[in-house]
This record gives sequence, structure tokens and C-alpha cells, in this order.
Amino acid sequence: MELCYPASVRLLVFAWCILAASAAPADPWLRVRSANFELFTTAGEKNGRDLVRHFEQVRSFFLQAFQLDGVRREPVRIISFRSDKEYQPYRPSEVAEAFFQPGIDHDYIVMKNSSRELYAAATHEYTHLLLRQTRIEIPLWLNEGLAELYSSLEPSGDKIVVGVLIGGRLQTLTRETWIPLPTLLSVTTASPLYNEKSHAGVFYAESWALVHMLSLDDWYQPRLSALLEALKTNDSATAFQKAYGKTLEQVQADLRAYFDGHPLYGAVFDVQLRKSVDAPEIQTNAALPARLALAELLSNDTASLTRAQAAFKQLAHDYPDRWQVEEGWADFFARERRNTDALQHFARAAALGSTDARMYIAYGRLLNAANRSPDAVASFRQAIRLDPSLDDAHFELAISLVRAGTWREAVSEFHLIKHLDSQAGYRYFYYLAYAHARLGDTAQARALLGKARSYTHNPEQLSALDQLQNSLEH
Repeated sequence: MELCYPASVRLLVFAWCILAASAAPADPWLRVRSANFELFTTAGEKNGRDLVRHFEQVRSFFLQAFQLDGVRREPVRIISFRSDKEYQPYRPSEVAEAFFQPGIDHDYIVMKNSSRELYAAATHEYTHLLLRQTRIEIPLWLNEGLAELYSSLEPSGDKIVVGVLIGGRLQTLTRETWIPLPTLLSVTTASPLYNEKSHAGVFYAESWALVHMLSLDDWYQPRLSALLEALKTNDSATAFQKAYGKTLEQVQADLRAYFDGHPLYGAVFDVQLRKSVDAPEIQTNAALPARLALAELLSNDTASLTRAQAAFKQLAHDYPDRWQVEEGWADFFARERRNTDALQHFARAAALGSTDARMYIAYGRLLNAANRSPDAVASFRQAIRLDPSLDDAHFELAISLVRAGTWREAVSEFHLIKHLDSQAGYRYFYYLAYAHARLGDTAQARALLGKARSYTHNPEQLSALDQLQNSLEH
């Protein structure tokens, strides 16, 4: 039976079709969050899951290889586009297919797309980022050699293959004259061997080959940790002698034999991953947090500040009365040291109901800088209500309570801190000692002052410790 509809109904259906066709396109952004990464991508869920799992494996292997407990920072942000057109406004150069950018709030890995062909370039950049986060001070040859070695990591189930051959590097070493090892070990970022295209290829290739041998050769690999330890206090030549008992000439001879004598193979390692890695949090329609991340990315580069400000302005227009946008504005102005503007936007974000505990820490710090201590204490308390596990919030609240003269509560807050960054060691022990001194516990205060001294060589800080020590004695 053919159904006939009144003309008015047909007109409404036609109008609905016209509206649907002219409606805004679907939000293409996806947000994928794992334990250590936050990915924003327009390349689809499967690509996003695969990419996040790859970086989790690289990170896990790196921390195991260097026997590190972990990197206590905000999750690294990855931005992966689906086309050159999307990537072009953010790329640092015409040849960069992936890059990393350090930031105050987040570190970024940015990729032209999510194809596996770019995993090597992205992993190279991520290795540099990890080395920076862990504050491991190593010479340039080792930094670039590790980045090259790890760039070829290949996941295989719950294992990872390290040291897969890099064809381009092999070809370079086969046809080019090698750099003498003493020269290679002394290269810096200002050296022509690093900056000039005609030389840089050999530097990268030989650094990769050397690190390949040090990391995977049966004789050299067990002594790699000794080399890393020796490099903390010695130049490379001395560190090699201490770790391996060999001169650089002997090491170079071993390297040529390692390269020429037998095929180079990768090694397979077990990688311990959390079960949650295979079940990341997926958020669709994530244009707002993605655009905020892109605006923050621009604000980390001084050459892009005007574009960053325009991006935040457009966000405020497109998403009025959203606390996330106000927080983004506030962070931008705080980075530019425009504290008055930052305080206004932080206050508006709080009034709009921000649920970001870390925002209240940043807000409280600015309030303290503006001599608004009671408001700062309230902001830190709100951060703790939202996330009691944040050591930074307990730390800042404890110091604010010391300054406010609430000694006993300050001591209680200090003892709630579970992990202490070494860079905060002086402030922690100084203020805790001060609180104990005001409470009359001079013995404990003296012990804490001794610990504070081990964290500083700053003359002003040492003078402050001396003054507090004298007050205890008299």
C-alpha cells in the first residue's frame, strides 16, 4: 500500500532534511587517556588505541632499562592528526613529521598522522622527552644514540624488540668515513658535526651504532649502568675507562668489529604493562579539550603567542561560560606573568564550578604572590577536597599554614605528603623545621635543619638556615 502524507508533513520533512544537511559537521576529535598519556586525535579510535599502547610500551621499557621508579609528572600529551593540512599550522619546520615540545604544564608529542611509518620519528622525539623528564644529564652522543636505538622499538605482544636495524644508518656507516671516537664523544649542539647536514648523518649513525653495542653486546651490556654512573662526574673518555677498563682506541676497535664482524640483531625484552593500558578511557566529541591543548601548545612557543591568544579568544567565543576555557586563559596569562589577568580568569573558572584540583593549586600560588594568604589557603583546601592524593596541594597548604602561624596544622599537612621531589627538599625541611621550632620542639627542628642543608648550596637559603639555627641556640 502506498502511503500518502499531507503537504504540510512533507514540507516539515523537507525542511528537516535541509537543516540536517546544513548543520555543523560532526566533532572529529577523540580523546584517549591511559595511565601516562593523553592523546587527542582526528584519526579514529583504533589508531588512537594502538598509538597510546605503543608509547606505554616504550615508556615502560625505558624505565626498566634505566632502573627508574617512574617519572612523576602530568601525563604526556600526544596530538595526532589525520592529514597534512591539519598538521601544517603547528609543524616547526617543513621536514618535521613529528616533534616534541616541552611545556610548563604538559609535555607534547605532535605527529603528522598516526601511521606506523611515523612511529620511529615519534619514538625518537619521545626518548628525548623522557631523558629530559628524568633529569638524566648525558652527553649528546648518548642522547641521540639512545633516541635512535629506541626509535626502532617494535612491540610484539607483551614483549618489545630493541635494536632492529635502521637501514639508512647502516648505509651511512658503510659508505662514509667514521668519526674518531674521541671526536664523536666531544660533539656538542654547537659543533659542525651536529649542525651541518654533510656531517650530521655520520654523527647520528655512529652514535646509534655505539649505543647499539653498549646496550646489546654480551660483554658491554652488563657494564652500561657503570658507564651511566661514571658519566655523572666524568667526561666520556674517563667514564669509558672507569666502566670498561679500555681506552677509546680499544672501544673503537671493538665497535668496528661489532659492526663488521657479524650481523646486528635486536633483542627481545619483557615489558610489564598495567592491565588498564588495554582499556584506556575513550572520549568522543572532544573538540573543546583538544582545542585547548592546541592553544596551550602554541602558548609554549614564544613565536606563536599571538596565535595562542587568538585561539583562546575564539574558544571563549565558541564555548561561553565554560570553566575549562577560563582556566586555559588563566594559565596563558600566568605563563606571561600577567598575574592580575590570570587571577581574574582563575576566579571566574572557580565561580563556574571548576573540578580541576590542579587549577586550584596554580590559583593558590598566584594568590600567595598577591599577598592574599587566606584566599590562597582556601584554594589549596579546595584542591585537596577534589583530590586528596595531590602532594603538591598538601605541600603548598602546609607552607601557607606556616606563614599564617598555624604551626600544628602545618606539621600535620607536611606529614600527609607521600612523595617529595628533590627540588622541593629545601623548602620542605626548612618550613617544617620552622613549624617545629615555633611549637617548641627544638631537637626536631635542629634535625630538620640538618636535612634542609643537604638540599641546597644557595647562599641566601644557607643564610636563612643559619638564622633559624641561631634562634634555636639562643
